[in-house]
Amino acid sequence: MKQENKTKVELPSSIFVDRTLSVLEIISEYLKEDKEMSYHEIAELLNRDDRTIWTCVNRAKKKRKQPRKAAADKGIMIPSQIFQDRNLSVLEIMSEYLKEEKGMSYHEIAELLNRDDRTIWTCYSRAKKKRDNSKSLKTS
Repeated sequence: MKQENKTKVELPSSIFVDRTLSVLEIISEYLKEDKEMSYHEIAELLNRDDRTIWTCVNRAKKKRKQPRKAAADKGIMIPSQIFQDRNLSVLEIMSEYLKEEKGMSYHEIAELLNRDDRTIWTCYSRAKKKRDNSKSLKTS
């Protein structure tokens, strides 16, 4: 994948409905299988170690009972660069992005990601606390 396109990769929200895989496994598998990126390219894009990405892709393959269908680029497109922040979990980052940038309600996010409303509320709440704590540490 070309260098200028690597930072502009977007993930369709439709890939996150599968609850059998973790969010990072879903993202890694999508980028590897659908976008045909190397483990190293994915690792750089997500600010992760190559071995972590390899592990996620292989776990995703093992967990699947049937071959995965290519994901349709439908739904809300989520920019991959938001996942570079290692201070928050992947689901916290996504919840925060959809709530603040897209103006979605907890219920809308939960339906979009096939999660419980309370899970989304918890992830968003944790993200806010972590952001507030990091701001207060910087000003001290």
